[in-house]
Amino acid sequence: MVSSLRCALTLGILLAVPSFAAPSSPYHVQLHYETGTEAKVGIIVPGILSCMNIPDPSVTANDLKLNPVFTNTACSEDGKTYRGKESHGLIVYDPPNCDGIFHKKGCPNAGLVTIHITKEEGKDPVVTCSTGPPALGPQGFEVRCSSPQAPDDGISNVKFIATVVKSQEALLVV
Repeated sequence: MVSSLRCALTLGILLAVPSFAAPSSPYHVQLHYETGTEAKVGIIVPGILSCMNIPDPSVTANDLKLNPVFTNTACSEDGKTYRGKESHGLIVYDPPNCDGIFHKKGCPNAGLVTIHITKEEGKDPVVTCSTGPPALGPQGFEVRCSSPQAPDDGISNVKFIATVVKSQEALLVV
């Protein structure tokens, strides 16, 4: 009975995996994030990825490689134009604002960086980068996104740099 249950669970998991791993395209976007302050910066990767994959997230580099899933019909209103976007929050490790491994005081959120990709049938993708404020209001930092740049990872087609800086509001208060 137990071995049958184990076999059924294993088979169920193996059959479920392909539904989570959508086929990827040869097109990649390199998103590099960095700090323009003395504090360290980390990125929040959401658990739900629908229009893009992150094929090889790194725990040692400040880069995400985003891979659009052009075949995902949920990312197209008319079946001909792909419109995908991926948003990630940037956290600032700025002691004494956040302390210890569990950050009891909470780390400031710098905001969101979003990569937008539009690809019309038969045309090259158009990729842009935008930013947004922290969901809970100003926290002393903001995110700035560069214009498109040449990638340096050997895989991607385009690169953007998201830089965390002290917000203008924080500079006016000091």
